[in-house]
Amino acid sequence: MKALVVYGTRYGTATGIAEEISQVLIDEGIETDLKDAGKLKKYDISPYDLVVVGSGIKMGKWTKGSLKFLKDNKNGLKDKKVALFVTCGAANDLNTIAECQEKYLDDVAEKYLINKPVATGLYGSYYDPNAKHGLLYKLTSKWIKEELKKQGKDINKPHDYRNWDEIREFARGLAEMVKKE
Repeated sequence: MKALVVYGTRYGTATGIAEEISQVLIDEGIETDLKDAGKLKKYDISPYDLVVVGSGIKMGKWTKGSLKFLKDNKNGLKDKKVALFVTCGAANDLNTIAECQEKYLDDVAEKYLINKPVATGLYGSYYDPNAKHGLLYKLTSKWIKEELKKQGKDINKPHDYRNWDEIREFARGLAEMVKKE
């Protein structure tokens, strides 16, 4: 059994999730390769039983590398077990989770996959007030700081909204599914 975990990231949040998924799969006895979609050109997915593709979301969009991977491998993925995950700030809010699931996972699966994914994971973001990411991030940071203040949280400390137990459970579920084959 062999798995491929491909991720796209802008700020590193999806990297951490992909690394954790990969490590859990390895710990569960599944040979696993971890690849940054932004560094891939063409990639042979034929050796893999499971392909996990993930992305960070910025301005409502997946990373270009992850979408290109899905597009380039659409036909090859039809014979694989495929799981998708995303990390986004909107997933931090219980009121927007259903919308995020539809827009960032269900719609992407419908557009880029021939078969439905075997699993999807929607995870919160990581906010670092000291990060240097440009004007758009600064504008977003102002809104995030206001929300953190309303919640009584320290606006000068990083906040990790990723649920690591949920991420590990997602990966263990994928491992069990692949082992059953």
